[in-house]
Amino acid sequence: MTDLEKIISYFKQISKIPRTSGDEQAISDYLVAFAKERNLEVIQDEYNNVIIKKPAFPGEEHRRPIIFQGHIDMVYVKTEDSDHRYEDGIEVLDNGEFLYAKDTTLGADNGIAVCYALMLLDSKDIKNPPLEFIFTVDEEVGMKGAENLDMSVLEGKALINLDSEEEGIFCVGCAGGVRNTFELPIEREEKHGTYVPVEVSFGKLQGGHSGADIHLERGNAIKLLGRILYALNDFDFEIGAVEAKGKMNVICHSAKMECFVRPEDVERFTECLKACEAVFQNELQFSDEVEVLVEVKPEVDSCTVYTEKTASNVKNALLLLPNGIISWSMGVKGLVQTSTNLGVMEEEDGKLVIGSLVRSSVESQKSIVKSQIEAVADVLGGKSISSSDYPGWEFKKESPLRDLAIEKYEALFGKKAVIEAIHAGLECGFWDGKMENVDIISMGPDMMDVHTVKERVSKQSIDNVWKLLKEIVEAY
Repeated sequence: MTDLEKIISYFKQISKIPRTSGDEQAISDYLVAFAKERNLEVIQDEYNNVIIKKPAFPGEEHRRPIIFQGHIDMVYVKTEDSDHRYEDGIEVLDNGEFLYAKDTTLGADNGIAVCYALMLLDSKDIKNPPLEFIFTVDEEVGMKGAENLDMSVLEGKALINLDSEEEGIFCVGCAGGVRNTFELPIEREEKHGTYVPVEVSFGKLQGGHSGADIHLERGNAIKLLGRILYALNDFDFEIGAVEAKGKMNVICHSAKMECFVRPEDVERFTECLKACEAVFQNELQFSDEVEVLVEVKPEVDSCTVYTEKTASNVKNALLLLPNGIISWSMGVKGLVQTSTNLGVMEEEDGKLVIGSLVRSSVESQKSIVKSQIEAVADVLGGKSISSSDYPGWEFKKESPLRDLAIEKYEALFGKKAVIEAIHAGLECGFWDGKMENVDIISMGPDMMDVHTVKERVSKQSIDNVWKLLKEIVEAY
């Protein structure tokens, strides 16, 4: 079996284990068992974070330790018509060039990192220094694992994070972030008379990662729904409910509204929706696709709907809440400095709850976006709650680990390596804050459309990054 085949075999093994954020017990236990089978020192904390230590190859004990780190949770998303069951795990498919899944996310983010670690832990012929491995939980929902990890048992001062998604691009800085929950009270009333129920939803929107893809200016279904509500201002209609299932760190690609329209207005109402579709298609013609889907249902003689005040507040909230790129970096060309993403909208306990993720490499700008959301809540009689505030990771001028990675990459593949900071959250911000004088880089193989059902990872790139890791381990 080649090294690549072994990596893929490990990936198929762990993909059978459901491991969405908050459900990492099984994958954490798998890692503990893996370490114990090889008589390696292992620590599993109360959060299900795992640390494994591997001794140096005989004769290499004098060398400096290296820390490797990845997260064990994944974003689980499936198509609306998929019958896939989460508890069945992910079936990894292979078309020769890419690994992918059918109608679900793949989990290569960050499952491939776990597999690289398993390869290093199991190797018997790599001349490694002492190695330390960190496997964290809940990275995709606020980095709670990294925030709470006790790192006092670690000895290394060089850390390789394996959560990047483009081969040959070495990340040396990232944005910090904070999650926000916006709550708006919901009141309903009964309406009597003849109404036609109309369901409005969206199709074809791509979605994507709310950090790595935010610069692509893809459509956000929650914001588009808010614009539709404003376009319908002149109509006498009622709102039954609004909803957008999703996640804070995923660009919202699916939202729907149930509304009730007078029979005489239905034709004009649907024409207005199609006019909105034409506007959205024009605006997104270079970045996304969109359909406004309209389902007209049989007449009813009564309905339960939002009160006039609630309907007005919902409409204003969806239009006023910030979303998308807020500012670009003037110091790093092409880098988004600050953004926010409306990712999920659901009704809970008499409140409409809208979840968003604010990102910024400038702490003060992150704070002002939080304040903007709080201001909207104050005006509309709602509440804004912030949580999972995590730090950014600042670029360091001197980095022997970075220099070695670039040297080895360019020697192996004859291509120029690229150094960049990213507008996405990496756990490196916590490592940089918790460890003195730590030298950090982040790398990974080519992955496309992570956090979506189109997620895939290049097999050749998996192999390339593995070869690079071996070179670094033997040379550092």
